[in-house]
Amino acid sequence: MEVKALPVSATGFAPVVQNLLLKIESDPELIFLFEKAFREIPAEFQDAPDGFGFKRVRDHVELVHAIDRGLKTVPSWLSIAHSDCVIGCPINEALIWLMNTRTGSQILSRSDMNSMLGDILKEWGTLLSSGQSTHVLRNEDGGWLSRVAREELLRAVNTAHNAPFQVSSFEEAFVCDPSRPAYGFKSWDDFFTRVFRPGLRPVALPEDDSVIVNPCESLPFALATGVRTRQQFRLKGTTYSFEAMLNDDTMATRFAGGTVLQGWLSLLNYHRWHAPVAGTVVKSIHVDGTYFAADPAYGFELMDADGQPTPDRQAPDASQKLISSIATREVIIIEADDGRIGHVGFVAIGMADVSGCVATVCEGEHVSKGQEIGSFHYGGSSYCLLFQKDVSLRFSPLVEAALQGQAEIMEKCIALNSEIARVI
Repeated sequence: MEVKALPVSATGFAPVVQNLLLKIESDPELIFLFEKAFREIPAEFQDAPDGFGFKRVRDHVELVHAIDRGLKTVPSWLSIAHSDCVIGCPINEALIWLMNTRTGSQILSRSDMNSMLGDILKEWGTLLSSGQSTHVLRNEDGGWLSRVAREELLRAVNTAHNAPFQVSSFEEAFVCDPSRPAYGFKSWDDFFTRVFRPGLRPVALPEDDSVIVNPCESLPFALATGVRTRQQFRLKGTTYSFEAMLNDDTMATRFAGGTVLQGWLSLLNYHRWHAPVAGTVVKSIHVDGTYFAADPAYGFELMDADGQPTPDRQAPDASQKLISSIATREVIIIEADDGRIGHVGFVAIGMADVSGCVATVCEGEHVSKGQEIGSFHYGGSSYCLLFQKDVSLRFSPLVEAALQGQAEIMEKCIALNSEIARVI
């Protein structure tokens, strides 16, 4: 692969990126931290180009160039089978090795740096939500609507566990119009948040309130019981904390000693959230948090059996427990119609480039099981379901199999609105 060189001039930087460079270069502490962080990246990980074919960044100036390039990029299609980077997330790819260092995590957790990165992501989101972004929604190679792309996206739909039936084409799965330019999608983000055709994901036992359904087309990541309201913060072996997840809201005490089920979505999945139970929305909170901070214990510090570093190539995937408490997120708490369930929390977690979490329901609104309640924007994402103590739950065998890492389960997600658990 040809390695693309990075430019050496700051000419042409977007204003938000120019502000980032000026901030770094006016702060001696930041200069010191960036120099230290780049020294923490083992040399052998800098040799190969990044997932988009560019030379690895080796200092803060090259990093800012890479971020500027990402800001001006509308993601082209990359097959997940032929890419080791987080597809569709160019800024994440620029930061990937920095995220895997302890000092990099310190930098990315700083409020000043996080705020500036947030401004950059907002500007990138504006591009992805504009008509200028539709040029990648084409039928030719590299387009999100090319034959191979549509086949891969359709495969993710048809192979989902609990999918009630299969469809033969992309347009049978999603609301779109192949006769129109870009299939009728108004922007890349409009395509990313594409809607399933009605009936594609029927709600499991809609009249039985004891059945809890999967709120996202997703795969389980972790299950924890007896979770405390507040936990001592630890990096390695991060534990959940209801207070942290709910940003110290008073509702956190209702979940003391309860259960957390965390799941994750890939870029290929449907990215809208649906109510896991029928009930009334009693709380809707947006929490501003970090965008790229990750757990360094799962970065270059993590060694394999031969003593070689094994960083998280898909960071912050391995840090999902940590980011449930620190990342930008949206919290929706539903008082279930079934009194045995009590209150159920849904926490949508923004991951890296994907920090658009938008709720579409309001406090006081009654929702039906399986009703859409919000969506992620711009990439892969994670979420948590929260249950109160003493709610007796039997989770689907698919959840246990996924958490055990069974290959035949891990290769596919669990269908939206299918049974994930039930009260017993």
